[in-house]
Amino acid sequence: MANLKELRNRIASIKSTRKITSAMKMVAAAKLRQSQEALSESGYFAASLARIITRLAKTIDYCRETDIANGKPPRYEMPRLMIGAENAEKYLIIVFSSSRGLCGGFNINVVKKTVQLIRHLEKEKKEIRLICVGTKAYEMLKHSYGDRIVFRTDASSNPKEQRRNAERISMRVLDMYEDGEIDACAVLYNQFHSAISQEVRIDSLLPLKPLSVLQPFTDETPWGFDDSPEHTYKIDRPSKQAARGRTQGGFGTSRTNKKSNAQVRAAAVKGRYRTTQVNYVLNSEAEETLHVKDPLEYDFEPANPEILLKAMLPELMTTLIYRSTLDSAASENGARMTAMDNATDNAGDIIDDLTLLYNRRRQSQITSELTEIISGAEAL
Repeated sequence: MANLKELRNRIASIKSTRKITSAMKMVAAAKLRQSQEALSESGYFAASLARIITRLAKTIDYCRETDIANGKPPRYEMPRLMIGAENAEKYLIIVFSSSRGLCGGFNINVVKKTVQLIRHLEKEKKEIRLICVGTKAYEMLKHSYGDRIVFRTDASSNPKEQRRNAERISMRVLDMYEDGEIDACAVLYNQFHSAISQEVRIDSLLPLKPLSVLQPFTDETPWGFDDSPEHTYKIDRPSKQAARGRTQGGFGTSRTNKKSNAQVRAAAVKGRYRTTQVNYVLNSEAEETLHVKDPLEYDFEPANPEILLKAMLPELMTTLIYRSTLDSAASENGARMTAMDNATDNAGDIIDDLTLLYNRRRQSQITSELTEIISGAEAL
């Protein structure tokens, strides 16, 4: 049974801990606001970049269909980053965690989902490689999958360092993809909803292909990448009326588009240019339905849209990785703020219980001492 001195020491120690957790809660709250602002601001850039890339991709697609309908060889080719393998065998998983603890189940949840995905792909006889962002995921995965970790980096809270990390990871992924070391890539991170709600997400990163063949993650699906409706964009392909020629404003210089009868027929064949589902995996709440008009109504500089698309796809991939970084950072700060708030409340409850116990022990001790004094006085 603890004596009064031990109880006083325990109360003092827990009060000191409560001050620390309370301070950490306030710091996490301040960082959370900064992370939310950065996440919101990046959404506008990501959505604008997606619109441009979507238009370029549709322009190339339209030109290819027109050339084929006219019996000509296609002028442009879709970049390899948007063309995936028929049967992907080599997978790269980018795992986002934190470099510090005291954030509740933030790290363990993302690692559990990573292990679940790895085991699922292993059953499909796939090759797996890992990139760990944040030391916590690396420390938990290195014992079982250390030989598959090809790159790791710390999870920084500095926006400039976060951007540099995204660029480094993007370059590494691009090199691996171009060298044929991987066929597909996914990012696995905590998506931020609120300070008390974060969801582990698995989003496809490569290939950046218009028609996604990736399915939501379940135990039955062979891919394991997310293709939920909120990450899918509707693209209006040019209609027959658009193919006949009209004037439209938009990205680039507006001009009247006149086409031959063969081009009109090409646009109308089997309804090819009706609304279709296109997945560019923006991973943002700022997306809106993208309506792309007739792609041939816009001038591009340089005139070759394939060159522009090849130049912009790496930037899109860097942006997607950066968005995942910001989502993970906001989720980390939200989880830490919630965890420290709970810890502060629990410390207060423990202090109240120990203070009550201390007062009872002290009262009992005082009563015992008074009884001894009275007994001694009566004996005299």
